[in-house]
Amino acid sequence: MLTEDDALNLNYYKKATFTGWMGGMRFLIRREEPEEGEPIFHAWVWPGPYIFDLVDDSRKLDFTAPFTDEGKRQAVDWINGQHEKQGWENDWKGRP
Repeated sequence: MLTEDDALNLNYYKKATFTGWMGGMRFLIRREEPEEGEPIFHAWVWPGPYIFDLVDDSRKLDFTAPFTDEGKRQAVDWINGQHEKQGWENDWKGRP
């Protein structure tokens, strides 16, 4: 299970992305700046073992939230929920 502390602080995302894996599920969280509006967190999950750039977009699920501490909490909760919902802890083959 990913925790808020694992996901680091907001300053980290101003220069880097956060990636990791849980069981057969990989994830990525990064800060994005839309053309209009405030920065957001954008999070993805996908089946491992491959890195983000080597997986077809159709196999990735994504989520966005405001770039705030609460938004980071929402992204972490979403990632944990996807891990639980998709059953990636045991078998990543055939997952979206």
